[in-house]
Amino acid sequence: MMKNDFQTNLKPVLQKIFVVLGEHDRGKLEKLRLTLSNLFSYMDMKSHVYFMAENLSSGMPQVEYIQKGIMGFLMENLFARYNVHFIHQAPLSTMKDIDFYYNYYYLPWKRSIHAIDLEGNVHRETPRLVLQPVVVPDSRVNSTLLNSLFDMFRNLFLLPALYLNKDTLFLTEDKALLQKVHKIYYGHGISAGAAEIVSTVCSQDMLTESSSNASSQTVLMTDPCPASLIISAQDGMVYSCMDAFFKKENLANIYEEHVDNLIAQYSQRHKSNSNCLECRKQMVEWFSSLPLPQANGV
Repeated sequence: MMKNDFQTNLKPVLQKIFVVLGEHDRGKLEKLRLTLSNLFSYMDMKSHVYFMAENLSSGMPQVEYIQKGIMGFLMENLFARYNVHFIHQAPLSTMKDIDFYYNYYYLPWKRSIHAIDLEGNVHRETPRLVLQPVVVPDSRVNSTLLNSLFDMFRNLFLLPALYLNKDTLFLTEDKALLQKVHKIYYGHGISAGAAEIVSTVCSQDMLTESSSNASSQTVLMTDPCPASLIISAQDGMVYSCMDAFFKKENLANIYEEHVDNLIAQYSQRHKSNSNCLECRKQMVEWFSSLPLPQANGV
């Protein structure tokens, strides 16, 4: 009984936080940064933070500002490691676009974690903060330009990913490009809205985790959802899982409530395990509708 009581009182350790960025004033951005900084102590020591923005120019300044909190946490917690994924669109028309993105966005982003990179070099270990740009190309993208962009990522020691929809699936035919891509996310539509991106990333990660555990678990559909939070920075709403995000069943508002209250509500929701089946149903539906390449492709 004591063991069960102990397990009941344990709070779930967050594995991932998804942040849908939007247009908000400096005050709300600072509140978002402080909220995330306070949430880091509830996260696993090897965690992932996903930022989603409509475009590079509006999203990168917010990511860099919030990232200062991650840097501070890592400096105080030497065993912690974080992966920061920045999902965004980067329209490419000419090589000048790539040069502009490099000099004004990606290079400063990489330089902003110089202290962590230097620490890794000194101790000859993998850096404790890894930056992973996730590019969402449009259907008119030039594959040659995209290759050049990913060459730039490689030169900066970034781990890039691609988010492909039905209308950009043709990029999987570019073998040279795929060799430069760390990961591919497959959307099942032709839009790149926040809801679909969250659904795709959550479903694909859940499928990967379920597949890796298949040999040791016999009932996968009833397992708890991976411990994560979805935050809409535009209105401050926080959701406990993919199903709650789609149904707009929010836990709290980061602009109105303390982090401790948020975690308490999340813990109670996570223990109830009421919506995990719905999330896994969405995972199956996502997988069954994937526009996967043909056998002679990738």
